[in-house]
Amino acid sequence: MDPNARAMSQSKKAYAKELKKVIEASDVLIEVLDARDPEGCRSKELEQQMLAEGKKVLLVVNKIDLVPPQNSRMWQRYLRREFPCILFKSNRQQQDNLSSGTALHKATMLENSSMVEEMLQTSKAIGSENLLNILKNYARVEGSQSGKTKQQIIVGVIGFPNVGKSSLINSLKRSRAAPTGNMPGVTKVMQEI
Repeated sequence: MDPNARAMSQSKKAYAKELKKVIEASDVLIEVLDARDPEGCRSKELEQQMLAEGKKVLLVVNKIDLVPPQNSRMWQRYLRREFPCILFKSNRQQQDNLSSGTALHKATMLENSSMVEEMLQTSKAIGSENLLNILKNYARVEGSQSGKTKQQIIVGVIGFPNVGKSSLINSLKRSRAAPTGNMPGVTKVMQEI
């Protein structure tokens, strides 16, 4: 076997092993998709596997600042037919101010062009508030007499290389908790944050 082919095979096996660990450890899985080609960086087979294992799946379309706003909204509508879907723009990592950002409401992106322009120019994360609210809802369970109580959940973040998984985590944590980079493969093993 060619040494490059052998190394590639070992690398794929290592990634598959790490992915399996993330899926097994998580209650909710966030699949991060690149807004420039959401369908091209999805793994429907993996989504079905996650559902079969009783996991909740949430799609996050990241890098919405790189496509026209109407494209993001149309993708969100399409993807919501299968799973909950959030539009997201990670904060710019070189900025000192890592804040929770702004919520995106249904009519906002199609009807308020000046707000969209301002939102896309900011260094703050967009969509963090909506994503955290969905995760809080997943953490609520039926309680005995008082209605719903909260439980701790483990959230796994998965996706193709360079879709912005670590940037999404950093935006939610409001700190540089996960290393990021322009080259694929900065994060090679499961990290607990």
